[in-house]
Amino acid sequence: MTERDEEYFKQFIGLEFGSDKYRIKGKNLSAYSRAIGDLNPKFFMEKPEGDEKPDYSKILAHPGYAATYTIPGLLMRLAEVVDSDGEKLVKSIGKLLHTSQEYNYDGCEPLTQADKKVFTKGKIVDIFVKGERLWVELLYTSTNKEETKTYCKTTIKGLLKKGGF
Repeated sequence: MTERDEEYFKQFIGLEFGSDKYRIKGKNLSAYSRAIGDLNPKFFMEKPEGDEKPDYSKILAHPGYAATYTIPGLLMRLAEVVDSDGEKLVKSIGKLLHTSQEYNYDGCEPLTQADKKVFTKGKIVDIFVKGERLWVELLYTSTNKEETKTYCKTTIKGLLKKGGF
């Protein structure tokens, strides 16, 4: 295989993929907050004593909870990206590193268990070669199925080490 130059990779800018579906459960929202040590009642609820069922309808998803429904599936979607000749963008998924993520909640609605499911779509917004690494910037938008509510806009950056692209 021949080495591909930076110009080759520019064809992938604007490529959209997804939608990945993630089910929202109140107990998971609360468990996430406990796991990160944020026991703010806005995001966390103690399980009641005895047989009483907890009412998770009063809590919101912690802002960091977006990591559970954006990062797992969509970064791996890069492994499915192919060019017009069917050649894969990612040659070795083991060379993929997640380097950063940023959550933007401007104009977004809070996520609760009542929303039941989140649908996340991704788009490659930048891609370039620097230091023998392929850097990729992705923008994910998480919405309800009808795309009438937006819950989070996430920028995720990753890189592929030499031999991975």
